[in-house]
Amino acid sequence: MTEHPIVDTDGVVRAACDLESLFRLLADDRRRQVAATLEAITDDCVDLEVVLAAVAAANGDSGPARDDWRVEFQHVHLPMFEDVGVMEYDEHDGTVRWYQCDVLTNVLEAVGANRSAIVR
Repeated sequence: MTEHPIVDTDGVVRAACDLESLFRLLADDRRRQVAATLEAITDDCVDLEVVLAAVAAANGDSGPARDDWRVEFQHVHLPMFEDVGVMEYDEHDGTVRWYQCDVLTNVLEAVGANRSAIVR
């Protein structure tokens, strides 16, 4: 199995992920939207609520549907991002740190997810 580097903003390799894990992560449309949104943000650390609100709004979610998405993200999707190694969640300040993975970026570009990035 081939592993691909995940790097921080200083270019230091912090972890590696395999293609199977990346494809499993990106199999869900909303996770692709989250990843594309974070790829489009120049800062590697962002408030999680900003990202979740942008994805919910892009999907027409409001009120209870938006709250359901937040709960689903925190309990289902966030752990998948952390397991792959491209995201760390700081529960204390509510921010996520995004780490660069060239293969993830290339997959998003190949499926056109970057064109629908929500936050710029």
